[in-house]
Amino acid sequence: MVYLRRLGRLILVVFVVTFVTFLLLDLTPGDPAELKAGFGATPEAIEETREELGLNGPLVVRYGRWAGNFVQGDLGDSLISPGVSAWEQIRRALPKTLETMVLAELMAFAIAIPLAIRSAQRPGGWVDRWASTVSFGLLALPSFVLGIYLIFIFAVWLDWFDVLSNDLPGFQDDPIGNLKGYFLPSLTLALNLVAVYVRLLRTDLIETLQQDYVMLAQARGLSTRRVMWRHVLRPSSLNTLTAAGLNVGGLIGGAFIVEALFAYQAMGRLLIQSIFGQDYFIVAAIVAILSIGYVVVNFLVDILYTVLDPRIRSVDA
Repeated sequence: MVYLRRLGRLILVVFVVTFVTFLLLDLTPGDPAELKAGFGATPEAIEETREELGLNGPLVVRYGRWAGNFVQGDLGDSLISPGVSAWEQIRRALPKTLETMVLAELMAFAIAIPLAIRSAQRPGGWVDRWASTVSFGLLALPSFVLGIYLIFIFAVWLDWFDVLSNDLPGFQDDPIGNLKGYFLPSLTLALNLVAVYVRLLRTDLIETLQQDYVMLAQARGLSTRRVMWRHVLRPSSLNTLTAAGLNVGGLIGGAFIVEALFAYQAMGRLLIQSIFGQDYFIVAAIVAILSIGYVVVNFLVDILYTVLDPRIRSVDA
């Protein structure tokens, strides 16, 4: 019941976001019907095209018509590329953005968790001081600056990777080439996340290590590794998990930047091209899909809370 209420609120968020997007698109200069009808089209032809696209009538009616089609899987046709559906263009771009984001999160956790554990075990030690200094430095650098540094070091100086990732192979066709192509864009996004996760997790680990039950486990002679991974890391990961869920929005924005920086066609470049080209249905569909993705991730984070800490489950009940 609790999950259903949360899911209901999140679905409401999706409708609010898509409606506001629809409103903003309606307020932008230009007429999609004129664009679709073509240059020199008569007013009658434009009106007929508007009727065909479902762009006539009040805003609420048009939104309801679009939302109904979206729920049934009909995202409309591209106005720039006649005969090509919005879904067809999104289907080609979405996997690249998703892979960049997923790899960035995996890299961030793979780097941040061992660093935070080591820092918490010896606060003030050289690993802790080094991790804190690097974290502050990474937090101060925006993604596009980190990306330029990484391109210079790994692509230009060391020549380990290609400068541009324009022609990325699919994972099924060439797994090594695929991961190599996505490595620098994902690492660019991951480094900012590492700084956040290390700071949060280190603080929570130090606090948990001072709890009585942890000291009792250490007094019973359990190994440091077992105490840390079984009794300390799990209750200390709630704030980091919260940050991971909230960072999805930042990751989407960051992914759009690295797509431009590394010159490969994915959701960010498709969205920007569609906005400038007034490709009405693609913009609305991309915003709706990204909103749904953000909502789903945060809903899963809510579920993970109860898995990591059963006390939250009893409070919700």
